[in-house]
Amino acid sequence: MVRRTLFTLALAFGLVLGGLAVAQTRGGTLVAAWEQEPVGLDPHIVSARSSYQVLENVIDTLITLDAEQNLVPSLAHTWTVADDGLSVTFELREGVRFSNGKELSAEHVVAVFERLIDPETGSGNAYRMAGVTSIDAPDALTVVLTLDAPNPSLLGHLASSNPLGVFDPAGVEDGTINTRPIGTGPFMITDYQPGTRVLLERNPYYWDEGLPYLDAVDIRIIGDETVRRTALVTGDIDWAFSVPPQAVEELAARDDVVIDSIAAGAYYYIGVNMMEGPLADVRVRQAISYAINRDNIAAAAEFGNAAVTQDPIPSTSAWDFSYTPYSYDPERARALLAEAGYPDGFELEIMPNSVMDNTVRAAQVIQADLAAVGIRSSIRALEWAEWLQEQGEGNYDTYVCSWNGLVDPDDFYYAQHRTGEVFNFTGYSNPSVDELLDEARMVTEFDERRVLYEEINRQIVDEAPYIYLYNPLEIHAYSPDVMGFQARADQAVRFVTTWLDR
Repeated sequence: MVRRTLFTLALAFGLVLGGLAVAQTRGGTLVAAWEQEPVGLDPHIVSARSSYQVLENVIDTLITLDAEQNLVPSLAHTWTVADDGLSVTFELREGVRFSNGKELSAEHVVAVFERLIDPETGSGNAYRMAGVTSIDAPDALTVVLTLDAPNPSLLGHLASSNPLGVFDPAGVEDGTINTRPIGTGPFMITDYQPGTRVLLERNPYYWDEGLPYLDAVDIRIIGDETVRRTALVTGDIDWAFSVPPQAVEELAARDDVVIDSIAAGAYYYIGVNMMEGPLADVRVRQAISYAINRDNIAAAAEFGNAAVTQDPIPSTSAWDFSYTPYSYDPERARALLAEAGYPDGFELEIMPNSVMDNTVRAAQVIQADLAAVGIRSSIRALEWAEWLQEQGEGNYDTYVCSWNGLVDPDDFYYAQHRTGEVFNFTGYSNPSVDELLDEARMVTEFDERRVLYEEINRQIVDEAPYIYLYNPLEIHAYSPDVMGFQARADQAVRFVTTWLDR
């Protein structure tokens, strides 16, 4: 850990002096293990975290976030927000090329963004450009976004969301967008075998001169957490997307493994199908929230590598509200069930996914807690692709999952909670929340936005369409030979400055 920290400081110093790397070794292949396979690679269609964190290394955004979550240039070297907030102008870098050698122009950005917001595309991420009424290219290096109202969350979305990245739109026409999107990022996809591997090789045209240091990143799909842990300590892999949470303390004590962690902008939760039956009654959903012991759930799921919560935003964020209306109170849960007409409880199903073992462990504790108040539950753990399909089609009673890579408060609430949004799988619809969410997007001043989001947070937690469990730590583990990598609060996985000290 000391070696990594010293390198990070040295690299930062070198960048201040003009982008010169310090003491890095060029070349080599980093062998990395993902716990979940990418579920497609079309940036506008995918919703899986495993897909986004491949795309992070392939597709650049106009602007991005540094490790401290500040807005910094990427494909655009400057940007200007109009005084009235109704337009944003981006000036692109000269000479940027896609990994196929094609020169990037503003027209490519226009084509990509227009596809994203086109309803026929069916992108669940179009909401991130809400209010954008036109996308124009006055010249080859200028992009202008025109808005119908100020949107203070737009820059954060552009910086933190891979679906708002820029790729060669020709991939849409030739059908390669879902397997080998062509970007301007540090790496390019040269092999994609669903369920097995993704091979990223250095982009020879990458615009940030001297980067990346690695020749390639060989991503292996290893769903079994014990196998990932073993592969790491035996040297079969160099870097693990995640390791068994119960092994973190033991691995941190080893000389041959680096544990790199940070509090994540993410949350684990129970999603509730509100469309019919007992779960349509708010009192039943509140009863579930009283019935569960979040401390036990977090301990079982993450082995202490998490902070329990009753609302989504972690305490490390400036937007934290720490709203906690639900104590662990089985008696209160039973009273609410009786009030709702279910004194003897009822039956329901809990749907974790078998790839994320922590969701299965969480489901087992939830099952026991619910049984104590008369709710009889079964667990149906599915493989990731089938789980996504069942969730999307509403074929569940409750599910356990996470929502990740969140920065702006809009990220935590809008997509999952506004009526009719693509990622609103529970059927939650509250006109008051909808109005507040829309209003909050128009407000630029922090204190005023905070008041609005605090009320949004209160209403959502009280109505419990999502029952929040805990905020996880973002944990990566790797060999001490892996240098220049840094765990990030936005959960981005970036290998652009990573190198191997061998």
